Amino acid sequence: MSDHRVQSPYTFHPYAWQLGIWERLTGLSADSRLPHAILMGGAAGIGKQRLAHAFAAYLLCQSPNPTSACGACKSCNLLSAGSHPDFIFLTPETDPKTEKTAKFIKVDQVRELVEFAAKSAQLGGYRVICIEPAHLLNVQAANALLKTLEEPGRQTLIMLVSSQALSLPATIRSRCQQLILPLPEESDALAWLTPQVGDPTSARLLLGLAGGAPLAALALRDSLWFAERERLLKDLSGIREGKVGALAAAQRWHGLGAEAVLSGLSSLVEDMARLSLGAKVVKHHDLAPIIQGLCRRVSAKSLLEFRRGLAEKQRFLGGNIQGPLLLDAVFSEWGRMA
Repeated sequence: MSDHRVQSPYTFHPYAWQLGIWERLTGLSADSRLPHAILMGGAAGIGKQRLAHAFAAYLLCQSPNPTSACGACKSCNLLSAGSHPDFIFLTPETDPKTEKTAKFIKVDQVRELVEFAAKSAQLGGYRVICIEPAHLLNVQAANALLKTLEEPGRQTLIMLVSSQALSLPATIRSRCQQLILPLPEESDALAWLTPQVGDPTSARLLLGLAGGAPLAALALRDSLWFAERERLLKDLSGIREGKVGALAAAQRWHGLGAEAVLSGLSSLVEDMARLSLGAKVVKHHDLAPIIQGLCRRVSAKSLLEFRRGLAEKQRFLGGNIQGPLLLDAVFSEWGRMA
């Protein structure tokens, strides 16, 4: 069997904002009412995978306490070592030679899971399967999973984790109890995020840009484009003012990479579009004067069309189109806008 185990370090505790859902899950377990399959949905960056892994550890633990697995028993040690015989974590495979990760979870992976689910638990307790992100199951893999979702065997829990739960086939969703995780309260998210980023002003900015998802906010801080936002906006302004050529500006951004630049542009242009449609506040509030100035030079209709074009070009990433050519096209379109 290929290696589907979670490697150490293993997280045994849910996030603080997940305690209400944690109590619900542990209560179902205590009352022997736990379903055999759970579809855990919600926005990206709110800690769904951590909750699923912590609950898997709790179910497998030989001495759990109310708030978590013990972290010290044989089961927890095996889980930390990535060698628990009764746990599988299924995710797109990464080629060890090329280090490239597959775009989908494939049918051969699910067939191994089906074989696993048919066996008895080696430690005499639960068997737990976690599939994440579940929306990356390809069609054949999803179909191969259906029978196991219906009849997974005694004391077996399958958790499907996804930020795009509605994109899963109805045949999958109907066989699971759906658990939608909400965004944390802003105060809870900031209480966790502020120590991570160092100051409350940055934490609030990042959280707003990430739509209230704290893990996404932390990832945004470390993204390639975040620190370059002002320079990117100034190039957009220079193009509109005729001070900078569109292709010359594009070439300055080739080194950062098309994925990072398109992500940054999408976030900034979304703010411009919202402002042009009457919004009073922008998410990039530290750059509000530059954004407001740009909105006076571009029509709302053009901004909306440009934003749609950015989304289309982001879908091209990973294909055969070269990143520099995409950026040249994007900056040229920005220069031609009315």
